[in-house]
Amino acid sequence: MLSIKIQFARPWLLFIFLAGLAITLILYFTLSKKYRRTRNRITSMVLHLVVFALAVATLAGMLIVYDVPNKENEIILLVDVSDTEQQAASQRDDFIDTVLRQGRYDNYRIGIVTFGYDQVYAVPLTDQVDTIMQTYQSAELPDVSATDIAAALTYTSTLFTHTESAKIVLVTDGKETDENASSVIRSIAAQGIKVDIANIASEYRGETLQLIEVQLPEYHVRPGEEQTISVTIDSKSEAGATLELYDNGELVEGQSVSVASGSQNISFLHTFADYGLHEICFKIRSGDDLLEQNNVYYSYLYLEHLNKILVVEQESGASNELANLLAGSAEAYEITRLNIKEDDDIPTSLNQLREYDQIILNNIANEDMPAEFVESLYRYVNECGGGLFTVGGSNPDGSAHAFDRDDMLNTLYQQMLPVQAIDYTPPVAVIFIIDRSGSMGASSTGGSSKLDWACSGAASCLNALTERDYVGLMTLDSNYDTILPLTPRTQEKKIINAIESIRDLGPTGGTVFTDAIRRACLALRGVDVAKRHIVLVTDGQPGDKPTDYEPVIRDFYETDSISFSVVGIGMETGSSAANAMQRICDIAGGSEAGSQLHAISNDSNALIREMREDLNAPEIKDVNYETFQPIAKNAMSPLLNGVELEIDEEGRFLSRMTATLDGFYGVKARNAAEVILVGDYEVPIYAQWKFGLGTVGCFMCDLKGDWSGDFLADINGQTFLLNVVANLMPVENIRQKEISVSITQDNYTNSANIFTFLQEGQYIEGQITNMTTGEYLPVSMNAVTEAPEGMPLTSLSCYVTSPLSAANHYSRCSYVLKDGGIYKIELFLKHTDNPNEAIATFETFQTVSYSEEYDFRAVPTDDELQTNLATLASSGKGKIIEDLNYPAEIFATFVTSFQKIFDPRYLFMILAIVLFLLDIAVRKFKFKWPHELIREYREKHKK
Repeated sequence: MLSIKIQFARPWLLFIFLAGLAITLILYFTLSKKYRRTRNRITSMVLHLVVFALAVATLAGMLIVYDVPNKENEIILLVDVSDTEQQAASQRDDFIDTVLRQGRYDNYRIGIVTFGYDQVYAVPLTDQVDTIMQTYQSAELPDVSATDIAAALTYTSTLFTHTESAKIVLVTDGKETDENASSVIRSIAAQGIKVDIANIASEYRGETLQLIEVQLPEYHVRPGEEQTISVTIDSKSEAGATLELYDNGELVEGQSVSVASGSQNISFLHTFADYGLHEICFKIRSGDDLLEQNNVYYSYLYLEHLNKILVVEQESGASNELANLLAGSAEAYEITRLNIKEDDDIPTSLNQLREYDQIILNNIANEDMPAEFVESLYRYVNECGGGLFTVGGSNPDGSAHAFDRDDMLNTLYQQMLPVQAIDYTPPVAVIFIIDRSGSMGASSTGGSSKLDWACSGAASCLNALTERDYVGLMTLDSNYDTILPLTPRTQEKKIINAIESIRDLGPTGGTVFTDAIRRACLALRGVDVAKRHIVLVTDGQPGDKPTDYEPVIRDFYETDSISFSVVGIGMETGSSAANAMQRICDIAGGSEAGSQLHAISNDSNALIREMREDLNAPEIKDVNYETFQPIAKNAMSPLLNGVELEIDEEGRFLSRMTATLDGFYGVKARNAAEVILVGDYEVPIYAQWKFGLGTVGCFMCDLKGDWSGDFLADINGQTFLLNVVANLMPVENIRQKEISVSITQDNYTNSANIFTFLQEGQYIEGQITNMTTGEYLPVSMNAVTEAPEGMPLTSLSCYVTSPLSAANHYSRCSYVLKDGGIYKIELFLKHTDNPNEAIATFETFQTVSYSEEYDFRAVPTDDELQTNLATLASSGKGKIIEDLNYPAEIFATFVTSFQKIFDPRYLFMILAIVLFLLDIAVRKFKFKWPHELIREYREKHKK
């Protein structure tokens, strides 16, 4: 409705008109009737009053004020219709309807844009608000498998005709999968466009499970080797499902699995048949699952034939046996042998080292290598992913050379190795089981009880332990009691207090070994130390039978190498009690394993001395001369594939290799190292670890034949060495590339940054190929992809949005990968003189499984979403809409009408002058009214 108001600057001057009116009327009525009723007099009086009124209105400052409706106000509802928002669709549409009902008035122009990964202009801006809802509900939907708020905001900001009176109302749950809305919101606000946000909270409800990760071997894999491949399943509840593994589209195996709530890994054993690309695909099906989009997961493994090895030796001919073994293997390794002392062409630069897939240092010490070689070797492994295999050896005088402790100390070379050449004793975990049965209360020599002797002996043993060791304390009688769980030796006061507390308990009950021994063994199994040992202090009068406790001792010795010593208090050597306790020690490996009987009849000093000696772990020397069979610490390691391990006379698996070594170099394994072979006290014989991108392995023996003659001649030793060399190979080709690429993947959105030096006339071509769906026609990376006629761009599995071109110096490309599968990215360096031939090439692969839209683990908490949206609204100079049923704040910031002011005074003055002149004319001249003229005209024509 048009609102008009008349205002006066000096309204009191209006009273002048009353005075003028009075004067005019008085003058008029003072005239005789004859003269005042004439046409001219009446006309003059009226003109006179009008002129006077105009003059008074002008003097009073009359203004005409009126409102004009603002028809430039524009609101676009930016509506999230992605899949995560679908369960809140009714609430979302109710909110939209509420906004439209409130926007029917005040001449708003309203439009709707729907978005997911892309956008649809569902309802163009219109003032016909009543038709918007119907048009919106029948509009085509965008790609709903992802949520790109940033792109939607950017697109919507271009649709306004008047940005100074424009507002975007973002209707979303705030869950983004691609890009980041905060990166564009400020630039939109800078255009004058405000952004309000309506948070329509939504989440997937009901039971659902998803595949979230595939674990592939992190080492070089060869065809024909059985590998473990695992997939992680994440579920909101328990469910039954069928899990399938595919290799290059062919079903390998299917398993029926019971999925628990939370995450769990399911493993498959699979042998890759040949080299090349292997598309690994897991699929899971369950009748209880409500969401199928996240039930397929892709990964890949590219088996590349890598076989170039550089062997650097310290002594000529030291690598003959190893080189012959490698060259004659199925891999047919290409061996380059160089002598660190005699050859001048030792590669020292990183690029030179990258020509080899693996480097073997045969008895090479840190002092043998030039500093630049060590620095390049460090980068070769850490940055490029090359493999390094170090082998031990001795000096002519028999001292350690490659693992010389003084030479290794605080060097860059030492940092690379999974072992440390240092002085140390292996850590020990010991549990004392002290018999406090009734018979232990008997007095011994000196008046002390057997229990007092046992406690004194246990306390004195602390001096035989180091700060790396652990101590536990248990008692037994008819039952058992854990007085002190395994505790670091450094907590001496706590240990002493626990030992002293046993004295206060006093002897009681009978003597039952079995349960106490089993509990102690289980406790030792859970600690990672080199030696696990139990000391049983008793007078040797058990109430249970040997057939009860002896199998327990045997089983834990065979599975966990838990040794067992018995301190027999008041026990005579050769007695039946002593013989029974000696059998316990023999079952646990005897004296060779550190299991022995100490029969103490009446000498408390002997008790203390022998208990302490029983725990003394020998310091590991730098050179150890002894013949031994290496023990497989992890018999399931792929390095032991095809390696037969020893079996005893009773057919039991002993985890020992059949081949022997005649010595080893004493080192300490790092905490992160994977130790494959060990000697006594779990001293590492072969250990490896991931160092940066590469893998480093150390063999703590020679491979010349001095100590390793039997090992090199044994088929199992040969198989192990071939497995080691194959395992240390890079995961991918490490040759220097003229084209270097960094790829950033953000759900569907990808960007490739290309680093290479282009000479004049050179350029880069690129292409992307979907290797999974059969669409083998590559997509060019040098042009923006155009969708087929009648199809949206997002219907394609792959398309380029920002191409490689001379404008960006062929340095970057943005592209989208949408369908699940494997994509091959290829780049070709070319020259304009010969465009058909590539100077250099680059190839890599990318995987897509499903959109983050369907990864319910990645959803932020409600508080995080609310905080993010509030920050976004603030950056957009808008607000979070608090009441979705009454969103008044959307319209509160708009100006619905403009106030206009018309100043009529100039018009009034002109009219006053014109009418004043007309008044003069009326007075001077006679005139006839139009009706009189018409009447005369008619009468004239009648005659």
